[in-house]
Amino acid sequence: MRKNYRSPLRQSMIITTLVIVVLLSVVLGTLGFLIYRDDMIHRYQNYAGDAIDFIARCVDGDDMEKCIETGQKSDQYEELQLLANDFKETHDLEFIYIIKPLSPNPPDNMMDVLAAWTSWGKADGTDGLTDLGVLTGDAYPKDVAEQYLARMDRDPSVTYFRNDTDFGNIYTAIRPIFNSKGDPIAVICADILIDDINNAIVNYILISTATALIAGIIVIILVNSWFEKRLVGPISRLKYSAELFEDKCRNRAPVSELVMDDPNIHTQDEIEALAHSISNMVYDVQNYANDLLTKDKELHTMKEHVDEMDILAFRDSLTGAGNKAAYEKQKIKLDWNILSNTAKFAIVMCDLNYLKRINDTYGHDMGNIYIKKLHQLLTETFLNAPIFRIGGDEFIVIVENDVLDNLDELIDMFKKKALNLLIVVTMTMGLFIGCGKDSADTKNNESNSSKNATSE
Repeated sequence: MRKNYRSPLRQSMIITTLVIVVLLSVVLGTLGFLIYRDDMIHRYQNYAGDAIDFIARCVDGDDMEKCIETGQKSDQYEELQLLANDFKETHDLEFIYIIKPLSPNPPDNMMDVLAAWTSWGKADGTDGLTDLGVLTGDAYPKDVAEQYLARMDRDPSVTYFRNDTDFGNIYTAIRPIFNSKGDPIAVICADILIDDINNAIVNYILISTATALIAGIIVIILVNSWFEKRLVGPISRLKYSAELFEDKCRNRAPVSELVMDDPNIHTQDEIEALAHSISNMVYDVQNYANDLLTKDKELHTMKEHVDEMDILAFRDSLTGAGNKAAYEKQKIKLDWNILSNTAKFAIVMCDLNYLKRINDTYGHDMGNIYIKKLHQLLTETFLNAPIFRIGGDEFIVIVENDVLDNLDELIDMFKKKALNLLIVVTMTMGLFIGCGKDSADTKNNESNSSKNATSE
């Protein structure tokens, strides 16, 4: 019978976990924001660095140097323009550009070489404002220009610096471009906008984080203590009892010993109900196992009978070869192999000669001997290939696999042996019958002599 428990575990767990989730959500949300912000900055830095590093490797430095000197765009320059445009179109980058630093002091301390643009950027006026050879006026302050000038070195690695512009806080990824001599001719850059975080929000998060962590630790300690008493302890005892039962099953203990030890749970909740249900289930399993063992014995006996019947159904009683039913079954398999293009076999048909004459002359027992001898000869010749007796004097041999390679030789060998067998069997039968006939004539002569003697 089912029992009603006064303190449902589900209700207690829902209330407790709800409190923990609320507290941990505040803690994890705050920490997650801080970690995510820093992680995203790092990710975007690498993202931008990989982009400009790839584009830089596609630049022909000598051709680019010539374009800068002459102010004329080459075919390679136009291809690079398309590549940069494609990168900006498909990557989340604010700006991709190549500039040549001229001096630290504005105005005209930078020369534009190439800037990626997009169709939507041109439409809203944020792209297409720069071009090859255009001087930048006072767009780059001295401290920013010095950052660009510092990268006109021979180091091909990508570095980053923070740049405050009219567009907002920017992280710039930068690396130099070299000519064939290894001299820097310009720098390629990619910019990413970073939103400022309000100091007041940071202070609030720090204070809330500390408070929430302390409260969370206290709650977690209390909840864990309660769980240990009401949940972890009882489940551990139930687990121990279940493991002992599992060991008995694994060690193939007798069915009579397949019982589970009492876990001694009295929590008056779902765990005690679960333990009670498992004990009942183990008892039912034990009874079920007993029934299965009984049924298994019965099925084993039935299987033996079925096997015997199968042998009788598909075997020729005289020779032990497959009968016509077995041959029909084999035909289905061969037809399937033919349809699936996996068939490789030959069929040898053998029809006994003189069987009717032997039966009529010497009797059916002698004919049966002839049939069995021929079956034995087929078995020996065709290396135990499947043999079927489909009629009184008709045999079929199905030759497969390696035996096919020597089929013609085996058939010739069989014909010779079959001829010898016919001669031997016929001679043996003839001698046997002849002896019987002589004996009968002798007895008749003796009988006649006795009659004659008596008459005299």
